[in-house]
Amino acid sequence: MLRALQAAGLALISALLAPEAQSAEPPPPLMVVDLHVDVPWQVYGNNRAPTLREGQARVDALRAGGYGGVTFPIYISDKTPGGPTIDDAEKIYKTVTTIIASSPVFLPLDARFAEEGRISSFLAIEGAGAFAADITAMDRFIERGVRFVGLAHARNNKLASAATDVKPGYGLTDLGKQLVTRIYAKGALIDVSHLSDEGFADLVPIAEAHGAPIVATHSNARAICNAPRNLTDDQLRAIGRTGGVAGLNFHAPFVVTGAKGPKEAKLADVVKQFEHMVAMAGIDHVAIGSDFDGDIDPAEGLEDASRLPVLAAELRRRGRTDEELRKVFSLNALRVLSWRGKCSVVDGKARCAPAKQ
Repeated sequence: MLRALQAAGLALISALLAPEAQSAEPPPPLMVVDLHVDVPWQVYGNNRAPTLREGQARVDALRAGGYGGVTFPIYISDKTPGGPTIDDAEKIYKTVTTIIASSPVFLPLDARFAEEGRISSFLAIEGAGAFAADITAMDRFIERGVRFVGLAHARNNKLASAATDVKPGYGLTDLGKQLVTRIYAKGALIDVSHLSDEGFADLVPIAEAHGAPIVATHSNARAICNAPRNLTDDQLRAIGRTGGVAGLNFHAPFVVTGAKGPKEAKLADVVKQFEHMVAMAGIDHVAIGSDFDGDIDPAEGLEDASRLPVLAAELRRRGRTDEELRKVFSLNALRVLSWRGKCSVVDGKARCAPAKQ
């Protein structure tokens, strides 16, 4: 389906961007493929209706914003009383299927082809600590369509340390490294958003050995906003070097240092983040990872999914070409979503060749 979506996306975007002779009208919105939209947690954890008629990623807002693809994270809270479980992941997965079935705008997870006017659905896991109980259980989630796995969320666990917890003296545990190898062997990727710097450093040689792109679905540049959830310049360069992507996050405290509310971060600040990320990683390695409905305070001007055309217009005004915008708004994301590693396990070790991208 992903290759079809890439082709359909190119055709759709080309049509949307076709120049109109002597027209003063602004161009229609680009097709958007967003790497991180947190509506499953709102439905599962906060009892929001699965029809998505409220919130930052309402169905009408997604349509108005030109969305052609959404990655739904299966967010497994590490603050669950008694600790997270794999059964929690199963329940949230079912929530995602309910969301998709509740609105005809979403294509089903197993759809083979993209359709104009509908939104393709993708899966991720955010906070895989529960899988320390049985790393083989990850297989069935990847078989159902999970493309990205974040090993940790807010807290350290038995797989990896988190960016926002105390430093425990490790990055990836031995069990975490085994799970990473398994995930790559199954053709999915690791999401480093929420992972500690030590965990990122441990991941790089494993990813390179597997020919795997490193992905940060919703993290900005730490040089511009000094938040531990953001990426250092070296990390952004590593993402670019491996062919990965970093998803531009709209949450005000990740856009501007010390921001405590949406009015403390403006559209221009998001653009500043974008420009630095591109300078470090390259134009082929930055995408959209809005974090909408992740209990965020989005920067002023990017209040919900309908506002993506505003960001595109501002980037155009600052000199970015339509080709560059196509990459950032959809094609870079589609490239990593379509990655499949070619791996086999020999003597307990994965032997992998880079997949064609």
